[in-house]
Amino acid sequence: MRSNPYAIRSSAGSTLVTVLVIGGVASITVAGMLALSGTSLRSAHGRGDWNAAFFHAENALQWAAQGIADASPGASNYAATANSTLNIAYMTAARADADSGFKNAWVKVIRPNNALPDNYLVTASAKVGDKVRTVQAAVRKNPPSQIFDYEYFLNNWGWWWGSTITGNGGNRANWDFDFRYNPIVNGLILANGNITQNGVKVDPFAGSTPFGGLAGSNPIDMVHSGVPRVQMPNLRDFTYYQTKALADTSANGLWVGSTQVVFGVHSDASKPGLYLVGTAANPIVIRNTVVIPGDVIIKGKITGKGTLYVGGNLYVAGDLTYNNGPNFTTSPETMTPANRDAWVLNNQSTDLLAFAVRGSVLAGDVTSSDWKNNCYEPSGYGLKYCGDESHLGVDGIASTGDDNVSYLHSDGTTSTSYDADGDGVIRGAYNYSTDLTMTSSRANLISGYPTSSGSPVGYDAVASNSMNKLDGVFYTNHAAAMRLAAADAVFHGALISRDEAIIFTSTLKFHYDSRIHSRYNNDPNRFVDLGLPVAEGLSLSGFTELTPDTSNL
Repeated sequence: MRSNPYAIRSSAGSTLVTVLVIGGVASITVAGMLALSGTSLRSAHGRGDWNAAFFHAENALQWAAQGIADASPGASNYAATANSTLNIAYMTAARADADSGFKNAWVKVIRPNNALPDNYLVTASAKVGDKVRTVQAAVRKNPPSQIFDYEYFLNNWGWWWGSTITGNGGNRANWDFDFRYNPIVNGLILANGNITQNGVKVDPFAGSTPFGGLAGSNPIDMVHSGVPRVQMPNLRDFTYYQTKALADTSANGLWVGSTQVVFGVHSDASKPGLYLVGTAANPIVIRNTVVIPGDVIIKGKITGKGTLYVGGNLYVAGDLTYNNGPNFTTSPETMTPANRDAWVLNNQSTDLLAFAVRGSVLAGDVTSSDWKNNCYEPSGYGLKYCGDESHLGVDGIASTGDDNVSYLHSDGTTSTSYDADGDGVIRGAYNYSTDLTMTSSRANLISGYPTSSGSPVGYDAVASNSMNKLDGVFYTNHAAAMRLAAADAVFHGALISRDEAIIFTSTLKFHYDSRIHSRYNNDPNRFVDLGLPVAEGLSLSGFTELTPDTSNL
């Protein structure tokens, strides 16, 4: 049998063509895949470098902030790796490792306003591969505690009992916050424990609240329980504030009219306290940081900008009002954000004062039976039953589940006590005779206290419960107790304390002074520096990313 030779050649040629075609397609596909893989790999590297550059910039900013906390830098260009002044070990190692891709990082620290020496604007950039990221934040050294963000802050349990109470601003408690009789709250309500009505937990989703106002109309957004506790400043040691006060005794001081009474720190060891009365013609002037080691009795007209630190009790003997204060006819906390910012800006030069008190803030005639019966004796809230630190348990809050339960302390001891005010002493409940009332022996230690025949006059001769107006920021980690017997009491500012017994007549209104909270505005020139008590060494706000800055990289 014979085969056809031409058929064999035709079949072999067809197979070869097919193989060549398939090979060509495969080569094109492989080349495309390799190109795509290279592009994807470069893209992945680019994304990784982009993310890494952000983290390096953020870390550089944090290191610069720590430098501010450790020692305020004087130069505007505080740290730059371009000239090896940002001495961070991991960055040095990363630059030496070619595989890391890290090229450089740069930080700039400036004071936008020399009148506010603790305010800084920190800008940081970092480069990884060919990617650059730039971030910026406002950094504040020795910032005031967040407790000053609220018109009313209680380090224990808060209570608003009365249909005629109105609060224009935020409110917060480091434990429960109890409401009765539908007060008006135009601001946040925050509690570490529960928001309650007569001790019963309030459910904001239930549609019924024991308060009205903005909080009552929108409780889901404005009412929150179980929030973190906020740290109270500790005034046990006045060294930091005394150093500030003595830094410039011509700028830091207290005057009555044109007469300077205190140059930074009141230094009369035999009479560490001070008696102060201001009038419209001769107001009490407080500028910047002033320290009085003993008790202070004060009433009348006040003016200036700053904080008065009081080592004993602050006795407010009558109305205490600004001589050149802002207009609170419309409360700034009920304005639109833009109008509130304008109010803050327009009131930079008007009076704004704070009182930071190591003891208690006591308003009215503390020696009267009216004061004692309303602020000290009542079993539901009176100071006679408050302040005992011997059996608070680990949470430091009275009337909670761990009361009388022993726990292990950091010093290795075990007990039920808790030093709630951080003064190093476990105290009992407030004692009227030793802690609160104005005795002749206490008055003898107060410079300027009125006398008759060489002896201090009775406190009822200088103080009265017939008062209803207080302007300023009042801070104590002990008691704020006030008998406001004149009708329609008004606060302009803020009240912060551990225990509170404020008994008013007819109505009570709180108007939060929005200038206190202005430090969170991104414009540092709007910050009003009162020198308020410090709880932490550093704060960072307004963190943002900017257009990449390659000028120093």
